[in-house]
Amino acid sequence: MAHLFQLDEDDDPTHEAAVFVKVPEHVYAAVYSPLRQKVRQAVAREVEREMAALVEIQRRYRSDVLDTLFVLTGMLGNHAFFMLALPFLHVFGGGQFARGLTFVVLWSIYFSGWVKDYVSAPRPASPPIAQITRSPAHTFEYGFPSSHTTYVVATILYISHFMMHVWGSSLVSIVVFWAVGVFIVVGRIYCGLHSFIDIVGGIGIGVVEALGFVAFYPRIDALLLSTPGPLYMAVVLYLALKNIPRSLDLCPCCVDSFCATSVTLGLAVGTWVHARTPFLWHNGVVDSIAWDSSLTPAQNALRCSIVLVLVVAWKLGSKAPMIALVQGLSLCPVPCCDGADGSKLDIGAEIKPECTDTLLDSISVKPKLSEENAAYIKDYLVPSPGSIAAGHYGTHKLMVTPENFVRVPIYAGLGIVIYVAAPMLFYLLGLMPA
Repeated sequence: MAHLFQLDEDDDPTHEAAVFVKVPEHVYAAVYSPLRQKVRQAVAREVEREMAALVEIQRRYRSDVLDTLFVLTGMLGNHAFFMLALPFLHVFGGGQFARGLTFVVLWSIYFSGWVKDYVSAPRPASPPIAQITRSPAHTFEYGFPSSHTTYVVATILYISHFMMHVWGSSLVSIVVFWAVGVFIVVGRIYCGLHSFIDIVGGIGIGVVEALGFVAFYPRIDALLLSTPGPLYMAVVLYLALKNIPRSLDLCPCCVDSFCATSVTLGLAVGTWVHARTPFLWHNGVVDSIAWDSSLTPAQNALRCSIVLVLVVAWKLGSKAPMIALVQGLSLCPVPCCDGADGSKLDIGAEIKPECTDTLLDSISVKPKLSEENAAYIKDYLVPSPGSIAAGHYGTHKLMVTPENFVRVPIYAGLGIVIYVAAPMLFYLLGLMPA
């Protein structure tokens, strides 16, 4: 049977991923702490033990229909979808709920990525597992925990709290909501992208995070809106990014963490400025960004369109000037990325073997990294004691680059665009409520 998403070997990202993760075992043992190595080996053994069951699930249940359903629902549970969907909550005046949910989702990316890099455990081996995905970038990440599961569980729990205790939603709507989430999580097993232990890990992190934000986010929000609020957020961001574990493989989770947490910094700064600029809001409603019941439908539609156009324009147009700024201020300790042969590559180079910019910036572009990664791990030597102490190996080559550093202002700018730039433009265009 010809499956819709089973690709030929030449185009199969799992073929590349199999090369990507094969750092020799003795290097892990030499670089990782004894505790970290024990955890990594324990998870890896469990993934290997589950392989027979995972293969049997695909053998027994796989079909074209289920392939399509699980791939599509998987796209609803990835961080790219959330990054596209979350701005609408702010545009339509979601207020504290919108900010809280944004923090839940984006810090899920950080927490799951942190654990992935620390544990450094592989995904289920392919072959014999068929990895069914339209986002090949996922196959370049470690397996434990399942990030999709972390996002989905944390999001469902957080929204369910509001559905039950604030909005008074019906039991049927809550059950349907949970059913969609369960379908997404089950799909990670079906698609061969995660093992059972990966799912359990993702559930655990998602539950703990959601409960924490349900209990404490109102106080966090008040703290962020206080006079030193943005400073608190900047310190948290600095500590979080500084302490991402350095893993031996070039897992891109660390770069996702830069993007996601930077959005929350910009959200904190933008909300703080918005709340202190009275002419940007109406009748004391600080959270109403674009949609206001006192305006006509045409005015509301225009305001919403302006916000979305500004967000897209910022995302597309800010990269080049921010790279120039970072390089001009010497904010990054390395001038450019290293090629597979040790040569230096310019920021704008089309091929960035160790920066993998297309891998991270677009889910529609299939990375071509087999040769570079094969060269990277061939005769992989144990890093020097100085490099080990400083963490200058593996993901360090992804993190400490100008392209990664500029992700902080680029993604932080999204919250400032929504909460400051757009309302300021409304004011100048006479689109404020009377």
